[in-house]
Amino acid sequence: MKKESLYHYSEFSEPFSCDFTTSQIAGNVDFHMHNSHEIYLLMDGHIQYFVENACYDMNPGNLILFSNREIHKAINTTSEAFTRLVIHVNPAFIRPYCTPDTNLLECFHREPATGNLVLLSNEEYGRLVSMAQCLHETIKNRCTYGSDLTAMTTLIQILILINSAWQKTSPLRTAPKPHRAQAIMSYIDKNLTTPMTLDSISQALSLDKYYISHLFKSETESSIFQYIVVKRVALAKELLSQGHTVLETCHLSGFHDYSNFIRTFRQTTGYTPGQFKRLSR
Repeated sequence: MKKESLYHYSEFSEPFSCDFTTSQIAGNVDFHMHNSHEIYLLMDGHIQYFVENACYDMNPGNLILFSNREIHKAINTTSEAFTRLVIHVNPAFIRPYCTPDTNLLECFHREPATGNLVLLSNEEYGRLVSMAQCLHETIKNRCTYGSDLTAMTTLIQILILINSAWQKTSPLRTAPKPHRAQAIMSYIDKNLTTPMTLDSISQALSLDKYYISHLFKSETESSIFQYIVVKRVALAKELLSQGHTVLETCHLSGFHDYSNFIRTFRQTTGYTPGQFKRLSR
Protein backbone atom coordinates (compact mmCIF):
# COMPACT_ATOMS: atom_id res chain seq x y z
CA MET A 1 0.00 0.00 0.00
CA LYS A 2 1.29 3.43 -0.84
CA LYS A 3 1.60 6.31 1.55
CA GLU A 4 -1.15 8.80 0.75
CA SER A 5 -0.21 12.20 -0.61
CA LEU A 6 -1.96 15.37 0.47
CA TYR A 7 -2.35 16.19 -3.22
CA HIS A 8 -4.77 14.22 -5.35
CA TYR A 9 -4.54 13.82 -9.11
CA SER A 10 -5.53 16.64 -11.46
CA GLU A 11 -9.25 16.04 -11.72
CA PHE A 12 -9.74 17.99 -14.92
CA SER A 13 -6.79 16.47 -16.81
CA GLU A 14 -7.24 12.84 -15.69
CA PRO A 15 -10.57 11.04 -16.26
CA PHE A 16 -10.18 8.68 -13.29
CA SER A 17 -7.80 7.37 -10.63
CA CYS A 18 -7.69 4.28 -8.42
CA ASP A 19 -5.53 3.83 -5.32
CA PHE A 20 -5.20 1.54 -2.32
CA THR A 21 -3.83 3.41 0.71
CA THR A 22 -2.92 2.60 4.32
CA SER A 23 -2.19 5.37 6.85
CA GLN A 24 -3.20 6.65 10.28
CA ILE A 25 -4.70 9.87 8.96
CA ALA A 26 -6.71 10.83 5.90
CA GLY A 27 -4.98 12.58 3.02
CA ASN A 28 -7.21 15.63 3.48
CA VAL A 29 -7.46 16.42 7.18
CA ASP A 30 -10.14 19.11 6.78
CA PHE A 31 -13.50 19.34 5.07
CA HIS A 32 -12.90 19.29 1.32
CA MET A 33 -14.51 18.45 -2.01
CA HIS A 34 -13.44 17.27 -5.45
CA ASN A 35 -14.24 18.14 -9.04
CA SER A 36 -14.83 14.41 -9.58
CA HIS A 37 -17.12 11.85 -7.97
CA GLU A 38 -15.49 9.65 -5.31
CA ILE A 39 -15.91 5.97 -4.46
CA TYR A 40 -14.47 5.10 -1.04
CA LEU A 41 -14.27 1.53 0.28
CA LEU A 42 -12.99 0.98 3.83
CA MET A 43 -11.06 -2.29 3.82
CA ASP A 44 -9.58 -2.27 7.31
CA GLY A 45 -9.98 -0.07 10.40
CA HIS A 46 -12.78 2.03 11.85
CA ILE A 47 -13.45 5.64 10.90
CA GLN A 48 -16.13 8.31 11.02
CA TYR A 49 -17.04 10.06 7.80
CA PHE A 50 -18.68 13.48 7.74
CA VAL A 51 -20.61 14.28 4.57
CA GLU A 52 -22.05 17.79 4.66
CA ASN A 53 -23.84 17.83 8.05
CA ALA A 54 -24.28 14.04 8.26
CA CYS A 55 -21.95 11.62 10.06
CA TYR A 56 -21.46 7.92 9.30
CA ASP A 57 -19.68 5.27 11.37
CA MET A 58 -17.75 3.06 8.97
CA ASN A 59 -16.48 -0.48 9.45
CA PRO A 60 -14.44 -2.75 7.16
CA GLY A 61 -16.43 -3.57 4.03
CA ASN A 62 -18.46 -0.33 4.08
CA LEU A 63 -18.65 1.62 0.85
CA ILE A 64 -19.42 5.35 0.79
CA LEU A 65 -19.98 7.63 -2.21
CA PHE A 66 -19.39 11.37 -2.61
CA SER A 67 -20.61 13.43 -5.52
CA ASN A 68 -18.57 16.40 -6.72
CA ARG A 69 -21.06 18.66 -4.86
CA GLU A 70 -20.56 17.13 -1.40
CA ILE A 71 -17.98 18.31 1.14
CA HIS A 72 -16.62 15.55 3.36
CA LYS A 73 -13.84 14.46 5.71
CA ALA A 74 -12.70 11.25 7.39
CA ILE A 75 -11.76 10.98 11.06
CA ASN A 76 -9.80 8.02 12.39
CA THR A 77 -11.52 6.99 15.63
CA THR A 78 -8.56 4.86 16.76
CA SER A 79 -4.79 5.16 16.81
CA GLU A 80 -4.47 2.35 14.27
CA ALA A 81 -3.81 2.75 10.54
CA PHE A 82 -6.75 2.17 8.22
CA THR A 83 -6.79 0.83 4.67
CA ARG A 84 -9.07 2.11 1.95
CA LEU A 85 -9.69 1.93 -1.76
CA VAL A 86 -10.39 5.32 -3.35
CA ILE A 87 -11.57 5.78 -6.93
CA HIS A 88 -12.14 9.22 -8.46
CA VAL A 89 -14.22 9.52 -11.61
CA ASN A 90 -14.68 12.61 -13.75
CA PRO A 91 -18.41 12.64 -14.64
CA ALA A 92 -17.71 14.22 -18.03
CA PHE A 93 -15.64 11.16 -18.96
CA ILE A 94 -18.35 8.66 -17.96
CA ARG A 95 -21.39 10.50 -19.34
CA PRO A 96 -20.91 9.31 -22.97
CA TYR A 97 -21.05 5.68 -21.80
CA CYS A 98 -24.41 6.09 -20.04
CA THR A 99 -27.48 4.77 -21.86
CA PRO A 100 -31.22 5.41 -21.45
CA ASP A 101 -31.43 2.14 -19.48
CA THR A 102 -28.11 2.34 -17.60
CA ASN A 103 -27.13 5.64 -15.99
CA LEU A 104 -23.66 4.91 -14.63
CA LEU A 105 -23.77 8.13 -12.57
CA GLU A 106 -27.16 7.51 -10.97
CA CYS A 107 -25.74 6.82 -7.51
CA PHE A 108 -24.19 10.31 -7.47
CA HIS A 109 -27.32 12.12 -8.69
CA ARG A 110 -29.12 12.52 -5.37
CA GLU A 111 -29.66 15.06 -2.65
CA PRO A 112 -26.39 15.89 -0.84
CA ALA A 113 -25.79 13.85 2.35
CA THR A 114 -28.47 11.29 1.50
CA GLY A 115 -27.87 7.75 0.31
CA ASN A 116 -24.08 7.96 0.68
CA LEU A 117 -23.49 4.64 2.42
CA VAL A 118 -23.80 1.44 0.36
CA LEU A 119 -24.05 -2.09 1.73
CA LEU A 120 -22.10 -4.76 -0.16
CA SER A 121 -22.49 -8.52 0.05
CA ASN A 122 -19.31 -10.55 0.55
CA GLU A 123 -19.45 -11.52 -3.11
CA GLU A 124 -19.86 -7.87 -4.23
CA TYR A 125 -17.01 -6.78 -1.96
CA GLY A 126 -14.69 -9.41 -3.44
CA ARG A 127 -15.61 -8.47 -7.01
CA LEU A 128 -15.12 -4.76 -6.33
CA VAL A 129 -11.67 -5.26 -4.79
CA SER A 130 -10.63 -7.60 -7.62
CA MET A 131 -11.76 -5.18 -10.34
CA ALA A 132 -10.14 -2.23 -8.53
CA GLN A 133 -6.83 -4.11 -8.34
CA CYS A 134 -7.07 -4.72 -12.08
CA LEU A 135 -7.86 -1.02 -12.69
CA HIS A 136 -4.99 0.09 -10.43
CA GLU A 137 -2.46 -2.13 -12.24
CA THR A 138 -3.75 -1.09 -15.66
CA ILE A 139 -3.35 2.60 -14.81
CA LYS A 140 0.21 1.92 -13.61
CA ASN A 141 1.00 0.18 -16.90
CA ARG A 142 -0.86 2.57 -19.15
CA CYS A 143 1.68 2.25 -21.96
CA THR A 144 0.83 -1.43 -22.44
CA TYR A 145 -1.16 -2.34 -25.55
CA GLY A 146 -4.89 -2.27 -24.81
CA SER A 147 -4.49 -0.72 -21.36
CA ASP A 148 -6.81 2.18 -22.20
CA LEU A 149 -9.68 -0.12 -23.17
CA THR A 150 -9.01 -2.47 -20.25
CA ALA A 151 -9.13 0.44 -17.79
CA MET A 152 -12.27 1.92 -19.35
CA THR A 153 -14.22 -1.35 -19.44
CA THR A 154 -13.11 -2.25 -15.90
CA LEU A 155 -14.24 1.14 -14.59
CA ILE A 156 -17.62 0.72 -16.30
CA GLN A 157 -18.02 -2.71 -14.66
CA ILE A 158 -17.17 -1.16 -11.27
CA LEU A 159 -19.82 1.53 -11.76
CA ILE A 160 -22.42 -1.07 -12.76
CA LEU A 161 -21.67 -3.07 -9.60
CA ILE A 162 -21.79 0.00 -7.34
CA ASN A 163 -25.03 1.31 -8.80
CA SER A 164 -26.68 -2.10 -8.48
CA ALA A 165 -25.62 -2.35 -4.81
CA TRP A 166 -26.72 1.27 -4.18
CA GLN A 167 -30.17 0.60 -5.63
CA LYS A 168 -30.59 -2.43 -3.33
CA THR A 169 -29.40 -0.66 -0.16
CA SER A 170 -32.19 0.26 2.25
CA PRO A 171 -31.94 3.87 3.50
CA LEU A 172 -33.19 2.68 6.92
CA ARG A 173 -30.09 0.49 7.33
CA THR A 174 -27.62 3.20 6.35
CA ALA A 175 -29.01 6.31 8.04
CA PRO A 176 -26.35 8.68 9.41
CA LYS A 177 -25.94 8.88 13.18
CA PRO A 178 -26.87 11.98 15.22
CA HIS A 179 -23.94 14.10 16.31
CA ARG A 180 -23.46 17.09 18.61
CA ALA A 181 -22.40 19.57 15.91
CA GLN A 182 -25.47 18.96 13.76
CA ALA A 183 -27.44 21.99 14.93
CA ILE A 184 -24.46 24.26 14.24
CA MET A 185 -23.97 22.82 10.76
CA SER A 186 -27.67 23.06 9.95
CA TYR A 187 -27.74 26.73 10.95
CA ILE A 188 -24.69 27.44 8.78
CA ASP A 189 -26.20 25.59 5.81
CA LYS A 190 -29.43 27.61 6.01
CA ASN A 191 -27.64 30.96 6.36
CA LEU A 192 -24.64 30.32 4.15
CA THR A 193 -24.98 33.42 1.98
CA THR A 194 -25.40 35.87 4.85
CA PRO A 195 -22.51 37.30 6.91
CA MET A 196 -21.77 35.09 9.93
CA THR A 197 -19.60 35.53 12.99
CA LEU A 198 -19.12 33.34 16.02
CA ASP A 199 -21.22 35.87 17.95
CA SER A 200 -24.10 35.78 15.47
CA ILE A 201 -24.13 31.97 15.37
CA SER A 202 -24.05 31.69 19.16
CA GLN A 203 -26.86 34.23 19.52
CA ALA A 204 -29.02 32.41 16.96
CA LEU A 205 -28.50 29.10 18.76
CA SER A 206 -28.72 30.63 22.27
CA LEU A 207 -25.39 29.05 23.20
CA ASP A 208 -22.09 30.45 24.45
CA LYS A 209 -19.72 31.15 21.55
CA TYR A 210 -16.76 29.47 23.25
CA TYR A 211 -18.89 26.42 23.93
CA ILE A 212 -20.01 26.01 20.30
CA SER A 213 -16.47 26.61 19.02
CA HIS A 214 -15.07 23.91 21.31
CA LEU A 215 -17.97 21.56 20.59
CA PHE A 216 -17.55 21.82 16.83
CA LYS A 217 -13.79 21.31 17.04
CA SER A 218 -14.04 18.30 19.34
CA GLU A 219 -16.74 16.67 17.20
CA THR A 220 -15.32 17.29 13.71
CA GLU A 221 -11.61 18.09 14.30
CA SER A 222 -12.17 21.21 12.15
CA SER A 223 -13.14 24.78 12.95
CA ILE A 224 -16.54 26.35 12.33
CA PHE A 225 -15.04 28.83 9.90
CA GLN A 226 -13.21 26.16 7.91
CA TYR A 227 -16.59 24.45 7.43
CA ILE A 228 -18.22 27.75 6.36
CA VAL A 229 -15.46 28.52 3.85
CA VAL A 230 -15.57 25.10 2.17
CA LYS A 231 -19.38 25.17 2.03
CA ARG A 232 -19.25 28.58 0.35
CA VAL A 233 -16.62 27.40 -2.14
CA ALA A 234 -18.80 24.36 -2.93
CA LEU A 235 -21.73 26.69 -3.62
CA ALA A 236 -19.47 28.93 -5.73
CA LYS A 237 -18.39 25.94 -7.85
CA GLU A 238 -22.01 25.07 -8.52
CA LEU A 239 -22.87 28.67 -9.45
CA LEU A 240 -19.90 28.94 -11.83
CA SER A 241 -20.88 25.65 -13.47
CA GLN A 242 -24.39 27.06 -13.98
CA GLY A 243 -22.96 29.98 -15.95
CA HIS A 244 -22.81 32.80 -13.39
CA THR A 245 -19.99 35.30 -13.74
CA VAL A 246 -17.15 35.35 -11.22
CA LEU A 247 -18.44 38.62 -9.74
CA GLU A 248 -22.01 37.31 -9.44
CA THR A 249 -20.73 34.12 -7.85
CA CYS A 250 -18.69 36.06 -5.28
CA HIS A 251 -21.84 37.70 -3.89
CA LEU A 252 -24.29 34.83 -4.43
CA SER A 253 -22.04 32.39 -2.50
CA GLY A 254 -21.72 34.66 0.54
CA PHE A 255 -18.15 35.92 0.13
CA HIS A 256 -18.97 39.54 -0.85
CA ASP A 257 -15.26 40.55 -0.70
CA TYR A 258 -13.97 39.92 -4.25
CA SER A 259 -10.24 39.63 -3.54
CA ASN A 260 -10.88 37.32 -0.58
CA PHE A 261 -13.16 35.19 -2.78
CA ILE A 262 -10.50 34.79 -5.50
CA ARG A 263 -7.79 33.92 -2.97
CA THR A 264 -9.94 31.49 -0.95
CA PHE A 265 -11.34 29.73 -4.03
CA ARG A 266 -7.85 29.16 -5.40
CA GLN A 267 -6.48 27.93 -2.07
CA THR A 268 -9.38 25.47 -1.74
CA THR A 269 -9.65 24.14 -5.31
CA GLY A 270 -6.26 24.79 -6.89
CA TYR A 271 -7.89 26.96 -9.56
CA THR A 272 -9.00 30.56 -9.82
CA PRO A 273 -12.78 30.96 -10.27
CA GLY A 274 -12.19 31.99 -13.90
CA GLN A 275 -10.06 28.89 -14.59
CA PHE A 276 -12.63 26.64 -12.93
CA LYS A 277 -15.46 28.21 -14.94
CA ARG A 278 -13.63 27.54 -18.23
CA LEU A 279 -12.56 24.00 -17.29
CA SER A 280 -15.97 22.97 -15.97
CA ARG A 281 -17.48 23.77 -19.34
